[in-house]
Amino acid sequence: MAAPVLSPSARGFVPLQLVERTNRRTPNTVALGRAPRVHLWHIGCQMNDADRERLGGELADIGCVPEAALEDADIAVLITCTVRQKAEQKVFGKFRELVSWKRARPGRSIALTGCMAVEHGDALLARLPDLDYVFDVREPDGFLAKLQAMHAIDLDGPLPLPATDRLSAFVPVINGCNEMCTYCIVPFVRGREQSLAVDEVVAHVRRLVDRGVREVTLLGQNVNSYRDPRSGARLPDLLRAVDAVDGLWRTRFLTSHPRNAVPALFDAIAELPTVCEQLHLPVQAGDDALLRRMRRLYTVAEYTAQIRAAAERVRPRLAVSTDIIVGFCGETESEFAGTERLMRELQFDTVHLAAYSVRPGTAAARRPDDVPLEEKKRRLNHLLAVQREIAAERNRQYEGTRVEVLVEGVSEDGRPYGRSREGKVTWLPAGSATPGTLVAATVRHSTAWQLHADPAAA
Repeated sequence: MAAPVLSPSARGFVPLQLVERTNRRTPNTVALGRAPRVHLWHIGCQMNDADRERLGGELADIGCVPEAALEDADIAVLITCTVRQKAEQKVFGKFRELVSWKRARPGRSIALTGCMAVEHGDALLARLPDLDYVFDVREPDGFLAKLQAMHAIDLDGPLPLPATDRLSAFVPVINGCNEMCTYCIVPFVRGREQSLAVDEVVAHVRRLVDRGVREVTLLGQNVNSYRDPRSGARLPDLLRAVDAVDGLWRTRFLTSHPRNAVPALFDAIAELPTVCEQLHLPVQAGDDALLRRMRRLYTVAEYTAQIRAAAERVRPRLAVSTDIIVGFCGETESEFAGTERLMRELQFDTVHLAAYSVRPGTAAARRPDDVPLEEKKRRLNHLLAVQREIAAERNRQYEGTRVEVLVEGVSEDGRPYGRSREGKVTWLPAGSATPGTLVAATVRHSTAWQLHADPAAA
């Protein structure tokens, strides 16, 4: 369908500049005699997790100590989410906890960044009297320069980042989104799509592998519209370049849009050794009229054909996950039934379900939010029960087969756990493996959410 990609308001997006409180009653800084320590807290999507890691690296570059425990920190930075109202409420709750922390010692300060910072800007300073800084996490130079100016005497060049204890890491490859789905605020707080060059992404992955990371997830709000700004390379090309990084064991990617899922992408999943047999392809609803109101620009039949094409190309099995919104504006019982039919027909491994909540500034905010909250909850709980049945059946098909498990940790009872290439949480017998190893194991038992397997070889 022909449709403009961006609304005029989203085209005019500009990054938020640093906003700070200027009428301080007490000095913001005290003499530390050491590098300032920064506590980072985040909520929301995987992109915010990646933003936290990148900001930590940039703080280390100017000589600050990132990832400090809150009780030892001088600065607390909240990396926020505004996709749903519940996420904003959690941010305000966390801020209230930080007020007593700030007042307990002179010189402490609180900064807020992420999507809430872009959406609300300096209005947050008026609402939150103890908030000191608001900045755009994608453009942190103003905030970093402020820290350098205030703590210059205690900063002594870049601090080396130690080897990470994480086996997996998120790697942003494209920022922003051009799709303008009517319910979504992302284009307004993340801006329009901007891809990183292939060589930048590969260099980032190499640095992570050198620090001990063995699995990366390439991130974007619409990752499969990735296009190298210099060469024009697309996501399948990027996957091939990342696959060639020595020492990398696994590659995943999130989040895909059905309009951009092409056969070459399915070929990359099937052919590249590190690329895992997992596809996250959000559908959001199972009715064409509802999809049009959401401005998703594909039909149920088109989406179904893509899932079947991917499953046919990736053998012996492909794990497929999706996102679904219930209770969107005007959703009828018939439209809701269409979503349930689609779930039962396609048999998703995982479904991320959410009840619709209005986000101010989106096109859908101009529509009546006319599905009652109790009805939203009923529909949500019904689909959760349906998916529990489907997931249990999907996982039963793994019983007696072999999976490859990247062991991530050991529980208190000594049992190692990790994920299969298909993204399934898998438990192994106590004492049978150590974190950081790849284990071939045979699945002996499954539940709706987990596999239990016996190792064959490490």
